[in-house]
Amino acid sequence: VAGLNGGVRLLRNDGGNANNHLKMRLVGIRTGSGKNNYYGIGAKVELRAGDLYQMKTVTTPDIHFGLADKSEVDVIRILWTNGTPQNIINPEIGQNLIEQQELKGSCPFLYTWNGNEFVFVKDIMWRSALGMPTGIMGGETTHAFADASEDYHKIPGKLLKPSNGTYTIQVTEELWETIYFDQAKLIVVDHPDSVDVFVDEKFMPPPYPELKIVPVSKKIIPVSARDGYGNDLLELVSRKDNHYVSNFNRGRYQGVTQMHELILDPGIGNGRMFLFLNGWIFPTDASINAAMVQGDNGEVIPPCLQVINDRGEWETVIGNIGFPEGKNKTVITDLSGKFLSRDHRIRIMTNMEIYWDQAFFSIPDDAVPVKTKWLDPVAADHHYRGFSKMYRKGGRYGPQWFDYYSVSGVPKWRDLEGMYTRFGDVLELLGKKDDMYIIANAGDETTIEFDATKSGQPPKGWSRDFLIYTVGWVKDGDMNTATGNRVTPLPFHGMNVYPYGDGRNYPDDPGHEHYMNEYNTRKVSTEAFRRYVFDRH
Repeated sequence: VAGLNGGVRLLRNDGGNANNHLKMRLVGIRTGSGKNNYYGIGAKVELRAGDLYQMKTVTTPDIHFGLADKSEVDVIRILWTNGTPQNIINPEIGQNLIEQQELKGSCPFLYTWNGNEFVFVKDIMWRSALGMPTGIMGGETTHAFADASEDYHKIPGKLLKPSNGTYTIQVTEELWETIYFDQAKLIVVDHPDSVDVFVDEKFMPPPYPELKIVPVSKKIIPVSARDGYGNDLLELVSRKDNHYVSNFNRGRYQGVTQMHELILDPGIGNGRMFLFLNGWIFPTDASINAAMVQGDNGEVIPPCLQVINDRGEWETVIGNIGFPEGKNKTVITDLSGKFLSRDHRIRIMTNMEIYWDQAFFSIPDDAVPVKTKWLDPVAADHHYRGFSKMYRKGGRYGPQWFDYYSVSGVPKWRDLEGMYTRFGDVLELLGKKDDMYIIANAGDETTIEFDATKSGQPPKGWSRDFLIYTVGWVKDGDMNTATGNRVTPLPFHGMNVYPYGDGRNYPDDPGHEHYMNEYNTRKVSTEAFRRYVFDRH
């Protein structure tokens, strides 16, 4: 059920003290044409009302709870079939409510010190999805590529300021995942005030491209932006303002929509031109992927780019331009040599749940000077923090955003069992790609510091931005993720598949054995989560 575009409807209480009851209906979860074909079958639903406790296993869309003389309900807890827990606190029985399922997987979060407080910037290490089912070949499930996520993400200069001679960032794990964090560096990027800089933050399979900083002296705003029905979208994409293109119908599954189009006209013709798209994606998950590959449920179609050919027809020139790696990401596409006629309109088509915030074009200027300085971490401390309060940035169609200073310390997810990195100094684990990494559980945080004095000051008339470079893997706890219930098998650079069964194993040389005995000594089980689920209101 988790990830489907639906939720739980609480139907009206019939009244009468002795006959009070609550009726629930799972909505938006039908998976086929059969009358009783529902994904909700097997989910657990618990109810507490004072000293009254009931638990039911879902066998039909409608569930009834008798409340005896109780007129109020304290909490309804749903444990979806893929293991995701969700609470409805103090539900109002006298009206219809829809409880949509919350984000459960995405990747680690990056917070930075802006001079006054820590603020959420974006999610990182998004290219890794260990054990994620992607298809079926020869009757066997295939999984996502096993390479580590190796990424560069922009941090605007206004969001990262030095304090006591250091740049400080926080990397938190707050979703239903285990993180294997192998390397981190901060790249200082100085450039003229008249220039903005970007890096490509799109999801693409390996081999990953090398670092390329793209300077932009002039943003060319489209002269028109429309969807496939001719609706004017220019106001939504002409500036980065958290107002997103969202005029498409969501499908049955989270992350999958009807096919939708964005048609942009740059208003100019040029031999060299780049397209910049900023936005966010609400992704599918392992359970949704498993459902889609096991039946006739359609497929996920990544964004393709089309242009008008000399016959006046749309023709695909780039089959996959990539999509945003999570939240607040910029996708850069080189349009040089891609136009097939004097009509320079482009059309982007996809059925992925992508919300674009800004679109512009730029003519590259190779003469723009950009200076970079790579900084290694000088301190890194790993510890428990908890889970940030989540809210929508920009309204209903904005991405899930996070308040660093509103934190809950109670268990939120069923932990992946195994040995995690102990709390304390972990600096040497982030120095290089060597399969000796921080193994982080949900609720963990790593505070990383970089020496700001080594970067000097930008010249007069110049500005400073940053890139964060990270290497690591992510494995979520979805029941349909391969080995999604435990930390092992540990990933390593050079493995061909995950889970690996080709005779290759995690390194067992003395150095890695010392690492395992020195750092990975914190045992985590599902006991804390189990107690929380069954013992609290």
